[in-house]
Amino acid sequence: MRYALPALAMLLLASSCALRPDERKSVSLSEEYRTERLRNRREPIILIPGTLGSRLHNVKTGQIAWGSFSATISELDDDLDLPIDGPRLTDNRDNVQAYRVLDLAEVLQGEGDGEVRFYAEIIETLTSTLGYRVAYGRRFYRGQDLFVFFYDWRRSNVDAAVQLGEFISGIRRDLGTPDMKFAFLGVSNGGLIARYYLKHGGRDVVSGQPVDAPITSTNAGHSDATRLITLCTPQTGTLDALKLMHEGYSPAPLARRHPPETIFSMPAGFELLPDPGQPCFVDATGKLLELDLWSAANWEKYGISVFSPGDKEKLHYRILAQFNDDRDREGIFNAEMERRRKHLTLCLTHAARFKRAISGIPSVPMIAICGVNIPTLHRVAVVQDGDEWDFVFEPRFTWRKSEPVVGAMFGMGDGVVTRRSALGEYLPESPPNLRAQGQALRSSLQSVHLTPCRHREMFDEPLLKAALIEELTR
Repeated sequence: MRYALPALAMLLLASSCALRPDERKSVSLSEEYRTERLRNRREPIILIPGTLGSRLHNVKTGQIAWGSFSATISELDDDLDLPIDGPRLTDNRDNVQAYRVLDLAEVLQGEGDGEVRFYAEIIETLTSTLGYRVAYGRRFYRGQDLFVFFYDWRRSNVDAAVQLGEFISGIRRDLGTPDMKFAFLGVSNGGLIARYYLKHGGRDVVSGQPVDAPITSTNAGHSDATRLITLCTPQTGTLDALKLMHEGYSPAPLARRHPPETIFSMPAGFELLPDPGQPCFVDATGKLLELDLWSAANWEKYGISVFSPGDKEKLHYRILAQFNDDRDREGIFNAEMERRRKHLTLCLTHAARFKRAISGIPSVPMIAICGVNIPTLHRVAVVQDGDEWDFVFEPRFTWRKSEPVVGAMFGMGDGVVTRRSALGEYLPESPPNLRAQGQALRSSLQSVHLTPCRHREMFDEPLLKAALIEELTR
């Protein structure tokens, strides 16, 4: 008996020092899927990045407008603003074009230089785990099977779909494979481009036509795709687009801020707004408001984006600083406001028609991977302050978490796209026809993966990458 107690103590000590399963070894995706990689049976992929996901440069000056540290902090001769004067959105062009996916970007880290990985992270996951061979640019070679698309994300998604058709034709021409099919991997907004392409191919059925004009889907892109995998795609829109259009956007704390006027000039931003008919606004008590975001008159009435009192005041000051002679400054101001009104009407009409053009169930199997752990805006509080209206995108510090308005503003998501939107569903208070349309799309999904990812850091989330690899090896 005298040996039993020391032996028992030693046994307890050994068991307490044993490594837990999660401490023994970390297993990488590359190790886990080694067998699948060695089979060498890869499905060709076209990676379609989301908004901000392509580098932009000025083809005349050579300046990088998006995708470098210098472009983030410096003032450019030619900024990201698109012209807004054209009678059609397709006429509003400048010298800035896309030239490559935003894979890496240099930043300042501490006292030295460093890099931030964007699409390089997901590209490396595909190459190291499954053995994909990546193709950038506009020339393609045998053996490549991960084709990285890029486009000017400021312009309409319809323009991007037209370019996607040319991109696919280029792949088939260079590889000599006229019948080659691809899995479309749409990241965020890229999923919307893929959905449009599946229905209409590289054909523009949107521009220059009334919202309610007939749209006939030929499923022209069906023959080019095997399936569509979407990563955090706002299938029914996101209020983050309205927030950026109303408040402007700064990509980093020390970066220069792109004002609302810049975001307002981009047709693609309107195509990301919540779909028409969704009740996206509440008052300070959390009660739903009948505020139609798709009415151009409401943008002026409520002071949205470039029609806000603050932005109109900035325009007055800019005109005053620019013209210090005897010109009719008030006339110049009114002319600029009229220019904005016409652009707004064009963009809302075009975007509403785009949403009609992609509605319905895709003609190929669709898989949705999204985030659900981050409170995500699905309604905006609109509070009257005297003669003005305040759009509240973040709860005021005086509002407690338990207040109805706070509960009404947020749902599950990834911080940008709600779970409902990523799965094609509409808000519960939406009209019955919208709810039925959303439920049909949701029910058609071949599979769904819910992850804890954050939208703008989604490629850092191991579960999202694992879900994608699992789908590609099914």
